[in-house]
Amino acid sequence: MAILVQPDFDWKRQILDLDAHDLSVCYQCGTCTAVCPISTAENPFPRKEMVWVQWGLKERALGNASIWMCHQCGTCNTYCPRDAKPANVMAALRDYSITHYAVPAFMGRALSAPRYLPLLFAIPAVIFLAVLGWLGHLTALPQGRIVFSQFIPIAYIEAVFLATIGLSMLGAAAGGVRYWKAMRAASAASANGHDLRRRLAATLVDILSHTRFGQCNEEPPGTRRTRKEHVHRAHLAVFWGFLGLVVTTASVGIGIYAFGYLTPWPFWHPVKILGNLSGAAVIVALSVFLWRRIADQRAAGKSTYSDWLFLVILLLTTLTGFASQGLRLADVRPLAYPMYFVHLLLVFFLLVYLPYSKFAHMVYRTLAMLHSAGMRREASPARLA
Repeated sequence: MAILVQPDFDWKRQILDLDAHDLSVCYQCGTCTAVCPISTAENPFPRKEMVWVQWGLKERALGNASIWMCHQCGTCNTYCPRDAKPANVMAALRDYSITHYAVPAFMGRALSAPRYLPLLFAIPAVIFLAVLGWLGHLTALPQGRIVFSQFIPIAYIEAVFLATIGLSMLGAAAGGVRYWKAMRAASAASANGHDLRRRLAATLVDILSHTRFGQCNEEPPGTRRTRKEHVHRAHLAVFWGFLGLVVTTASVGIGIYAFGYLTPWPFWHPVKILGNLSGAAVIVALSVFLWRRIADQRAAGKSTYSDWLFLVILLLTTLTGFASQGLRLADVRPLAYPMYFVHLLLVFFLLVYLPYSKFAHMVYRTLAMLHSAGMRREASPARLA
């Protein structure tokens, strides 16, 4: 007799350990899908994902675009009559998905477990300490006016980051290809090049405008509070604030190499103003996220190690950037240079480990949105089995 279903119960237990709720309370009433502001007829969710996890259908669940199409508005949790917390299940699937598709696999596991945190910080620490040893700055800080490029020349920093981020982006591309193939195998999406270009443009506009986050707050199904009303504005502030910091960094590089305009730049320089405003936006938005997670506790949704790690690392990266600037302006040499060193470690952690942390949603959610935009309208909704 043919075996139609081969459930993976070990995987199911792992999903439950990622703060997913007791799945036995879900009786498939469909309320979660009915109230979801962004679920579609072509790919309704999260009801079918609840079934797949209940049955231990690992590949079916992880190869679906809907786990990343979900923007964690919490509406399904709020209106579930059995308190099955389908939003928690979707978040757990996203967490597991990052580890599942990670290349190399070890990095996915390392970013998901606290025991690897010392190793993850030790890697950039050894690299930059080696650079400082080569320069002779381990035991003697540069004298005179504080200039961070005298402590670690920009050329050394760029060499380190170009090499490590280059390897990281190869890993991100490999993980993205694996996820894309899984989605392609699970559905019938159009693949012609012209349509792909059109979908890519529409997806980028969607991402930049945060359209789907906005949809989460439009036309609520009732008057119950989801405790996620802050997500749209806060995420938008983090997104554009981070882009502002990237533009600031790129502008500094262009200023140095194209025009010979060496750092530090004056506090009133437009690029410096952009960087400070962007950093402030990130700090305020992250503070909102952290406070709401603490104040609302379980009502705010899933909060696992990967969530806290991402939020704290991004916040510390921005704070140490401001601290480095403040200590430089105050001419506190014994603290300014060590603070800058810590800042570099955090920047390394944030950017080099991007494909393996929660930051990987930049890759996987973009691919899911791109794939979902190409799903044929005439396709029937995904089957439950």
